[in-house]
Amino acid sequence: MIARGSGRAYGDSAIGSAVTLDMRRMNRMISFDPETGVLVAEAGVTLAEIIETFLPRGWFPYVTPGTKYVTIGGAIAADVHGKNHHKEGSFGAFVDWVELLGEGNEIVRASRGENSTVFSWTLGGMGLTGVILRAALRLRPVRTGWIRQKMSVARNLDAALESLSGHQDATYSVAWIDCLARHDELGRSLVMLGEHAELAELPSGESGRPLTPPERRKKRVPFHMPTATLNRHTVKLFNALYWRNGNRRAGTQLVDWDSYFYPLDAILGWNRIYG
Repeated sequence: MIARGSGRAYGDSAIGSAVTLDMRRMNRMISFDPETGVLVAEAGVTLAEIIETFLPRGWFPYVTPGTKYVTIGGAIAADVHGKNHHKEGSFGAFVDWVELLGEGNEIVRASRGENSTVFSWTLGGMGLTGVILRAALRLRPVRTGWIRQKMSVARNLDAALESLSGHQDATYSVAWIDCLARHDELGRSLVMLGEHAELAELPSGESGRPLTPPERRKKRVPFHMPTATLNRHTVKLFNALYWRNGNRRAGTQLVDWDSYFYPLDAILGWNRIYG
């Protein structure tokens, strides 16, 4: 039997819920050390729950994928990467140890210093080394819940790659790339760099609640769309509108953490658009 988290993976691991071990009810946070930022939690705790609990206290995950609705166990099993992969590595770089349920109902603790081979195989092992029961991971201290975003426009893929290569010192970097543009505009991109904002950078209206930016209003996709909804023509139209809007927003501005890290999470059930 193999474990399953929130089912948010992009590939085959997101299917087969009827024949996998649902870990979402193992969602307790066990302990937290405010000196080291080490959180011990069960595998079914999601990044959303961690952020909800610890961002108001000045802590944030070191690495997060493009959705916060993933479990710790799933993030470890896939060794997910985030927008800071070029500088700080993947999720596993900030996991201190894991506890696994293996063959014969034996519980094994693995870390870089204890059962190190099992530990390294478990990071990115997609659950094949056993069921992850709990883990210890380090959180990042932050002063605010805001990101200083610098958005630049790249006219094609070569310009986008040049921009990303030239900003290796940025903590976070990501590009939205238009793969349906043609000719000299192929791969035109919006490159977004990010840094955790400091208190002095916040406008006066937000300085009183630096760690709790206003919540975004969420939309919801109520049903599975017809498969034909996503086609070359509709995606090309969407890309053109997104590109035009991004050009208007180019420059440096403060954005809340949710908007920078999880733009798709503003649309609940967005995966239903795929049919």
